[in-house]
Amino acid sequence: MEAVGLGIGGVSLLFQIFAGCIKGYQLFSEAKGLETNHQFFRVRFKTEQYRLLDWATIAQLSENDETLVINKASRSVLLDVLDQQYRLMLRFGRLDDRLRPLTKPLLFEVKEDHSSDNEHFEEVDSLQSRFPHTNALLKKSLDFIHGTSKVPSRLRWAVSDKGKIEDVLNKLTSLNDYLNELLNNQQLQSLTAQHTRTSYQIIQLNNKVDHLCELFTAGRFALSGLDERGYRNATDHKLEADLASLAQFKALMSIIETASLTEKTWSKLGLDEMRCNRPLRIPVDEIEFLDEPATKSASRVPVRYKPADASWRRVWIEWKALSKTTDHKNSEANNRRIFKRFEALVELLRQDHAVKEFSTMRCLGYYVQGQGTAQLQHGFVFENPQGVAPTAQPISLKEHLLTSSTPSLTTRVRLMRALAGFVEKLHAVNWLHKGLRNQNVIFFPDYHEEVDLTKPYLSGFDYSRPEDANDMSETAPTVASEDLYRHPAVQGEPKDNSEGHGFKKYHDIYSLGIILLEIAYWKPIFKILGYHHAEDIKPSELVRVRMRLLDREYDSYFRSNLGDVIAEAILACLSGPSSGQGEFETSRFFEMVVQKLQQVVI
Repeated sequence: MEAVGLGIGGVSLLFQIFAGCIKGYQLFSEAKGLETNHQFFRVRFKTEQYRLLDWATIAQLSENDETLVINKASRSVLLDVLDQQYRLMLRFGRLDDRLRPLTKPLLFEVKEDHSSDNEHFEEVDSLQSRFPHTNALLKKSLDFIHGTSKVPSRLRWAVSDKGKIEDVLNKLTSLNDYLNELLNNQQLQSLTAQHTRTSYQIIQLNNKVDHLCELFTAGRFALSGLDERGYRNATDHKLEADLASLAQFKALMSIIETASLTEKTWSKLGLDEMRCNRPLRIPVDEIEFLDEPATKSASRVPVRYKPADASWRRVWIEWKALSKTTDHKNSEANNRRIFKRFEALVELLRQDHAVKEFSTMRCLGYYVQGQGTAQLQHGFVFENPQGVAPTAQPISLKEHLLTSSTPSLTTRVRLMRALAGFVEKLHAVNWLHKGLRNQNVIFFPDYHEEVDLTKPYLSGFDYSRPEDANDMSETAPTVASEDLYRHPAVQGEPKDNSEGHGFKKYHDIYSLGIILLEIAYWKPIFKILGYHHAEDIKPSELVRVRMRLLDREYDSYFRSNLGDVIAEAILACLSGPSSGQGEFETSRFFEMVVQKLQQVVI
């Protein structure tokens, strides 16, 4: 890499230096020769590259300075900070402060004609494919550098010096941190949202447990360095924090689902203990049913729970119908798979990460009622969230829609945003809920018996699974009132099969659209459709619900009553991907739904 000089043609000096920084990060992330346990440093260089790209996107940096939204008085500071980054990467490991070659370099240039490096090229391609490659600024920057500057094709580490690599990364991180000080409050909020989108894109592209462990290790390394320096601005490092947390959860989800959990992997994910010592199944003598009335939902009942080493406390059971296969030829094997998935889901919902990331309740295990009879009932045993009285009972959105007055538009829009955000994050880790409906959106009263409708929790994960699960997926029992929330493609009898045809992300998004519609009207969907009771809808009418809601008559009604922005977000959920698109990608879901709800001015 050579020093950047004056502006070239119509390209500003600022963009040239920025492009040099982007190329520097690219070279460092692709450099070969790192020890196996230092491979996460490559991810760290890529993460800092995307932090800079996100910042430049918000600052509207381009080939000329006309689009830049940074205060003119701060532009000289911006130029200096980028130049420091560029020169740091230019010199590191190869040149001294006077740009003279070091006698014992850490890095050296590798010529193009090394035909034995096919394996390394595969590693480089693998790493780059794990990060978004559609970023326009990334492409413009690399194209500019390749066309105008003399740069090494590749670098190689002569010595994998952990301390010195940490040092240069800490310096680059600090320089990227400083750039945030050049943004105003509104721009910082936009940057936080941009980091969230980038973290979702990256996590979508990483599916192997080893790759997810690298993401987690890289993020933990970045955040631990901040702790050591006493740095406390979490906004600056949302990308690293989100990546570490989501990678940890997605890896955990994968290894629990495949029963491949080991002490080594658990350690890589930064978890102190192998797993909860308590068994998944809660013994019958540890649960005591109460004489008081159950919740208004027959699927949830309050009980008392007494583990062997603790006193009695209030919890609740959410019953699940484990539907048995009717394929007698393969019934035993399929039922074993269904039960294995049920136990995997219980294990997942017991983890702190599920509670933190997806606003679920903490699952303590599962309970089986009716042992030795033909009618077994399996239930998740949950405890109330922190800050909620143990005696408080969950109240579903369905109950609120039927019994409470219409909340303010502000409250309803905030509730819509929260639910859309939950679904976006679930899908970012390839997790399908499969049971989204008003019954499974729940709230808890506080100690003053007040309910905050902007703080929902998700329930009803009965049939959830990773999107790429290979074996037959369990399908919910057919209930007409619940089919109102299901896309026509997954209504009625089981549709999943071993070829992988079945529940997709856009089916969850369709269910979300029905719930958003209910929140907008503050009525259950059956009333919006003109029925007195859900049971009044005939099965033959269920499959036509989607077409009715997408009809021009409803479209006009939505817009006149809800406004264009909310109507377009709901209609995007109901319509799903266009013909030939196959799936509703996470980025498009954000643009069509999440972003539109964020744009609603209240």
